Amino acid sequence: MIRVIQPKDAEVIKNICESELGHKTTVALLRQRIEELSVNDNYYIKVFVDAQTHRVLGFIQAEKYNLLYGENGWNIIALAVESNAQRRGIGKQLLLSLENHAMELGYTFIRLNSNIVRTEAHEFYQHLGYYCDKSQKRFIKHITP
Repeated sequence: MIRVIQPKDAEVIKNICESELGHKTTVALLRQRIEELSVNDNYYIKVFVDAQTHRVLGFIQAEKYNLLYGENGWNIIALAVESNAQRRGIGKQLLLSLENHAMELGYTFIRLNSNIVRTEAHEFYQHLGYYCDKSQKRFIKHITP
């Protein structure tokens, strides 16, 4: 079952973020972000819950990608499933739920960035009809207020 993320999901999402995506975080920060972002229409954040155990096994986060110079779409920020639950169609269901949502709202594309070393993820996306349309470098500057 797919449902909207809730603050009570923070601990499980923390574990998935750290084990599957390599992003260190805290339960407190996740709770705060879930409360902020889950009520913002610019974001699509859902979890997959196992029907038998009622346990969260994966999640997707996307944001509206509104372009000044072109069509609007959605940008996937994260899609992750616990390693012991992978290859059961959970990631596909989460991705299709976003695609259906985007189509209902009239958006014309979904895009994402994926680290070059995540070859299994690339195969997953390609299997579902996504294709790589460019190579790029990411630049970042950390600033302190």
